Amino acid sequence: MGKSYVLEAARFLDYYLDDAVEAEYAVMLSAPWGAGKTHFIKKYLEERSRRTSSDEGMCYLYASLYGITSTSAINDQFFAQLHPHLTSKASRLIGTIAGSLAEKFAGAKNSGQIFQDLVLKLEGKVLVIDDLERCSMKIPDVMGFINTLVEHERLKVIILVNEEEIPDGQRDEYARQKEKLIGKTITVKADPGEVLEKLRAGLSSSTAREVVEREQSALLSTFTASGKPNFRNLRAVLGDYERLIEAVDPRLKGKPEALKQLLLYMIATGSESRTGTLTKETLQNLPTTRFAVARIGAQGAKGAGEQPFELLASRYPDVQWTDPIIGPKHLSELFFTGNIEVSEINDILARHPEVVGHAEVPAWRLLWNWTQLSKTEYDIAAPALVRALAEGRYNHPGEILHSAGIILTLREYGDPLLGQGVEVVSYFAGYVSKQLEQNTLKPNKGAFGFDGTGAAGLGYSSFSSPEFQAIYSVVKLACEEMGRRRMAQVADCYIARLRDDPSSYTSLYEYGLEDGNYGGVAFLHHIEAADFATLLITDSCSNDHLFASLIKRFEHDHPVRNALLDEYDWTDELRKQLLVIVDAEVAPFGGMLRQRVKYYFGKIAEGIGRSLPGD
Repeated sequence: MGKSYVLEAARFLDYYLDDAVEAEYAVMLSAPWGAGKTHFIKKYLEERSRRTSSDEGMCYLYASLYGITSTSAINDQFFAQLHPHLTSKASRLIGTIAGSLAEKFAGAKNSGQIFQDLVLKLEGKVLVIDDLERCSMKIPDVMGFINTLVEHERLKVIILVNEEEIPDGQRDEYARQKEKLIGKTITVKADPGEVLEKLRAGLSSSTAREVVEREQSALLSTFTASGKPNFRNLRAVLGDYERLIEAVDPRLKGKPEALKQLLLYMIATGSESRTGTLTKETLQNLPTTRFAVARIGAQGAKGAGEQPFELLASRYPDVQWTDPIIGPKHLSELFFTGNIEVSEINDILARHPEVVGHAEVPAWRLLWNWTQLSKTEYDIAAPALVRALAEGRYNHPGEILHSAGIILTLREYGDPLLGQGVEVVSYFAGYVSKQLEQNTLKPNKGAFGFDGTGAAGLGYSSFSSPEFQAIYSVVKLACEEMGRRRMAQVADCYIARLRDDPSSYTSLYEYGLEDGNYGGVAFLHHIEAADFATLLITDSCSNDHLFASLIKRFEHDHPVRNALLDEYDWTDELRKQLLVIVDAEVAPFGGMLRQRVKYYFGKIAEGIGRSLPGD
């Protein structure tokens, strides 16, 4: 709202609230949620209170209708402000009594004086009633109650509402009540700079406060670029920003440009996410490389995230859309679930040139965004990538795939880094084969996550090209082989681990290989079923805790994932070995254990989509 409009709204309110004016109507302030209605009216009335220098405190009382089910709940809020010395319980009790009388006021002759005595302190107060569209009562009923305050009590009432959200079924009656009750409707918006200062002061992180103050101009430009700026959304995004920078690598705090880029990127994507323009999936798929962005205009049909990206890029020109400090994958988790994936984000920050500088960044990471490098920087990074590959220094599948994608992209732009005539697919097939031979390849599934299109928070260059897909398949197969080797090693000592530490049973279903958990990772088929059976039945007792952990491991694996398919036949063998133990048991333990085995393996069979023999 421009300052002239603010002054005009204030000028009318000055007239309406003048004691000499007997206005038998209410005033309505209408604007969308988050546009600053509440901020505007509270600021205006607080300044008015200071001007009037009243001994009675603030000149207004405020009540929110959000979720209220009776008019007495409105009076509860007024009484709590009129009688702050009362306990909250006593204040609610008196307010409820007054509210009950108020509801009967129009039809009961003797209740009027009692009500007036109880609410004597309302005289001279302005009543602000907020969130009209969000009350749980019928809106026309609430407006009837407000009309009683205006007509019978001659009170000045200001109603705050988002008229676009009035329920369809109540609109006709609302319009009739409004015509009778409302004398003036004002559309208001708070001054963005004033609201931002208030939001900045509410941040607990000194770094966040400093960034918001330093980048106020760019922040407000980005915030208002949507055309429908929402202060509630801005407050939420600033809260996410504060949480994020305090949780991750502290080196980020010392990089003003990186902090600015992250803030503007979050303001744009966070605001659009909170208004529903960006879904979680769409946000995750936003392109982040200049190469990908350049291709969008040349393509016919747009892929996921590409059409929304065009709109965002044109709407928010101050945002650095390529190579964001923290990419859309991790920001989508923050915006939609509240999760901050600290370890993954720190891994990304440790490679970002804006955070750690070029000297600390691997060559492939610099060349991933090669269009932002100067020729001098490029001439250093390009040979460094070739040397790193020649020396076999990249053993993470994500690093290998990024290197392959970058080399394919640069060849397309006329620079064959590996040399003229070198067949790129064969080169990387040989590279991966050598890594397997030396047992140095890391079996990291992260390179094939994020829909298999990137790693370390970055999308693969040349992902859609046939050559890259061929390299991708080679690397994935090699990683699966390394995974089998690793899990075979785990299996060798897993029986001892379970025997010595029953608390490790959770590793059967919890996720996180780096933490020693194997949920969703097949390896039990490398263990002798007879050995595992001795853990499940010991001294004629069933190990119910371990049985339950097995059930949880296989629960819903088929047909949802089939990640443990290699273990399905192993479960059949395990059951056979358990029955061998049961057959050797004496009464009454044999019968009891047979029932237990049947019950537990029935549950396992449900999880893997099989039937027990005889069922």
